[in-house]
Amino acid sequence: MSRNEIAVLGYALLGLIQQRPSSGYDLRKIFTDTPMAGYSDSPGAIYPALRRLEEQGLVQGSIVAGAGLRRRKVLSITPAGLAELRKWLAGPIGQDDVGNHLNELMLRFAFLDGAAGEPATLRFLQAFEAELKLYLPTLKNFLSIHAEKLEVSGRLALECGILGYEAQLQWASRAITVYKNREKAQ
Repeated sequence: MSRNEIAVLGYALLGLIQQRPSSGYDLRKIFTDTPMAGYSDSPGAIYPALRRLEEQGLVQGSIVAGAGLRRRKVLSITPAGLAELRKWLAGPIGQDDVGNHLNELMLRFAFLDGAAGEPATLRFLQAFEAELKLYLPTLKNFLSIHAEKLEVSGRLALECGILGYEAQLQWASRAITVYKNREKAQ
């Protein structure tokens, strides 16, 4: 990764800071106490990532009074940081994303409304649904061709994956309906 590339952890931090200016400690607590721990709850990853974001001008820190005499650094997203976050959120969705990066897609989805607005969220969902519709037949075809050759555990694991993608497709279709209904109500 080059110096100016941002890892998924960096985008997760940008998304959280965009929602609410936070200290490194506040952010670390979010990663520790929520399902976001999958991205990192390690101070050895979070603080260097925050430092890189600050060096790149994507967040800026200001010292504020804390409890007692303690002071803390609170980070806010900069206009450049918001632009970078929006660029990542609006990025294309491909087969590799659907096949190998579902968690990252759901992270993008989680930040879309607040950072890019509901129309961008609806576009994301429609692209996600379209890619799922392309990916599922590939998996089902693979299963039908290779089912006899697979170990029972391998076949069942693939069936589990297919069921998971079918559930994702059902969820995406439902989410699109929710956003379209919100659009009509406005």
